[in-house]
Amino acid sequence: MGINYFRRDDRDTKFVLFDWLDMNKLLSYEAFRDFEADDIGMIIDEALKVCREAVGPTLQDADKVGCKYDNGKVTVPPSMHEAWKTLSENGWISVPVNPEYGGQGLPLTVAAQVSEFIIGANIAIQIYAGLSIGASHLIETYGTDEDKALFCEKMYTGVWGGTMCLTEPDAGTDVGYLRSKAVPDSSAGDPRVYKIEGTKRFISGGEHDLTENIIHLVLARIEGARPGTKGISLFVVPKIWVNPDGSLGEPNDVFCGGIEEKMGLHGSSTCTLNFGENGKCRGILLGEPHSGMAKMFQMMNEARLGTGTLSLGVAASAYDAARFYARERVQGPPFTDRSADRVPIIQHEDVRRMLMDLKAGTEAMRAMLGYLYYNSDVARFDPDEQARHEASRIVDLCTPLAKAYCSESAFSLTSEAIQVMGGVGYCSEFPAEQYTRDIKSAAIYEGTTYIQSLDLVGRKLAMEGGAVFQGWVSSTRDLAAQNAGDPDFAPDYALLKRAVDIVADYAERFMKYFTQGTPKLIPLAATRFQECFSETLMARLMLDQGQTAREKLKGVDANSSAGIFYRGKIETAKYFCRNILTNVFSRHEALLQEDTSAVDIPEEAF
Repeated sequence: MGINYFRRDDRDTKFVLFDWLDMNKLLSYEAFRDFEADDIGMIIDEALKVCREAVGPTLQDADKVGCKYDNGKVTVPPSMHEAWKTLSENGWISVPVNPEYGGQGLPLTVAAQVSEFIIGANIAIQIYAGLSIGASHLIETYGTDEDKALFCEKMYTGVWGGTMCLTEPDAGTDVGYLRSKAVPDSSAGDPRVYKIEGTKRFISGGEHDLTENIIHLVLARIEGARPGTKGISLFVVPKIWVNPDGSLGEPNDVFCGGIEEKMGLHGSSTCTLNFGENGKCRGILLGEPHSGMAKMFQMMNEARLGTGTLSLGVAASAYDAARFYARERVQGPPFTDRSADRVPIIQHEDVRRMLMDLKAGTEAMRAMLGYLYYNSDVARFDPDEQARHEASRIVDLCTPLAKAYCSESAFSLTSEAIQVMGGVGYCSEFPAEQYTRDIKSAAIYEGTTYIQSLDLVGRKLAMEGGAVFQGWVSSTRDLAAQNAGDPDFAPDYALLKRAVDIVADYAERFMKYFTQGTPKLIPLAATRFQECFSETLMARLMLDQGQTAREKLKGVDANSSAGIFYRGKIETAKYFCRNILTNVFSRHEALLQEDTSAVDIPEEAF
C-alpha cells in the first residue's frame, strides 16, 4: 500500500445536502421515506471514513504498480482488490440502486456525494464501479425479467463488472461507421441470441481481475441492417457465458488484445477487446433490433454526469493537497513588508488567488452537479407530473455543461494545484502531478468537449422549440433583477445579468449564422458558448449558496468553525463572480469579431 493522500472533509458536502438543497423534499418521496436526514448524515460520515481508511491508501499503488497485461489477462494492484471488496460488500458502489437488486435505494443526490469521496481517494476504483452500475441500469431498464434476474444484482453489487463497448479502431465519435456485426445463432434455440464478431478499442474496465465476470454492452450491426446509427443494435455479451440458472458457463470468446499505456489512470485498464475471433462469441439482444444507439444514450448521459463527478472528485483532492501544503510551507516575507520574517505561503497574495481559484472552482462544480442530481431525483420521483417534466428538462439542458466544463476545469485546477506547491508539486512525492495526469482523460471520455458543446447548440437549445433554454434565461434575468439591491451581492448580480444577456446573445447569433449563410461561425464559437453558459449557471448557483450561507451565519458565532465556513462561502461566491464569471465578457468580445482565420488559413500552413 502506498502513501494515503486523501484528506477530504465533508463540510461543503453537508452544506450542499442539508443547508442548500431541500433534502426533506426528496425524503418525502415514497421511494425515500425509510430515510431521515440524520441517516443521510451518518451515511456521509461513514462513506468518508471508508474512503480515508480503505480507498485512499490504494491511490499510489494504482499509479505506480498499475494494471498488468499478460496474454489476454489483466491484473490490477492487489491493494485495489481489498478496497473493491470493502466497497462492494458494504454497498458503497450501489448506493442509489433499487434494494430489489441489492442496493441501498438512496437518492442520486446522496450517491453522487459518496462517489465524489471514492473518486477523490482513487479515481480508478470508481471507474470500474460506475461502469458496472451504468451497464446494469441499462439492462434493468430494457432487459426482460430473465435478463434482470441473471445480471442486475451481481453487477450492482460488484460481484460482476460491466462495460460499454462503442469505440472501434476506425469508428470513434462517428460510431455509425462501426464494423462489429451480429448474426442470429441458429443453434441457440433462442431468437435473441446472436453470434458477435468485431473489435472494440479504448474500453475502460474491459478486462481485469476485480470481479469473477464482466458483462459487456456491445453495439453491433445485425447483418443486413441499414448503415449509420439507426442500424445499430445493442447486445449483452458476458466475458463468461451465464447459464439460465445464473451459474457461470464457458468462456465466451472475448479476448483482450492489450491495454493502453496511458499518461495517467494506470489503475484503470483501457482495453482492446476482440469478440468472436474463434466464432464462438454469443450476445443477447437487448430490446428491439436497430435501437441500440438510442438505448445506449441512457448509459452515456449517466456517464456524462458521472464524468463531471470524476472531475470534481479529483480537482477537490488537488485543492486539498494545495491548501494543506500552503499552510505548512514557509517561503519569503510578505510583499507589503520585505523586511519581515518569512511566512507560510498561504499568506502570499498570489497563492491565495490560486487557492481561491481552486476553492471557488471545486465548490461551483459541486453546486452544479448537486443541482443536476437533485433535479434527477425530482424527475424520477416527484408526484407532480409538471415538476418531473421541468426537472428532467433542466437535466437534459445542462448535462453537456457538467461533462464538458467540469472536465476541462478540473485539468486546469489540478495544474494550478501544482503551481501552488511549486517544485514538489511537480514531483511524485506529492499527489498533485498524478491528479493532473489522471483527470485529463475526463475531457475525452463520453464525447469530447467540442462534441458536448455541439450537442448543446444543436440539440439542447432547440428543446421544446427553444422554450427550455429561454425559460432558463428568463428566470436568471428575473433573479438578477430581484437581487439588484442585495446588500452584499448587488455587484455580483449585476455581473450575472450581463453574463446571462451574453449567453442569450450567443444563441441569437447562432440562429442568424444559420439563416445568413455563415454556419461555420457556429462550430468556431460552440465551445466558448458552452463555457459561458456553464459559468453563468455556476454563478447563479454560487450566489444562491452565498445567500444561504449569509442566513446561516446569523445563527452562529462568526468566529466559530461554522461561522468561518459560512463567511468563506460568502467570499467564495463573490470571488467566483468577480474573477471567473468575468471570463464570459472576453469570450463574447471574441464572438463579436466573427473571426474565421482558423478555417481560412491554408491547411498546409499548419
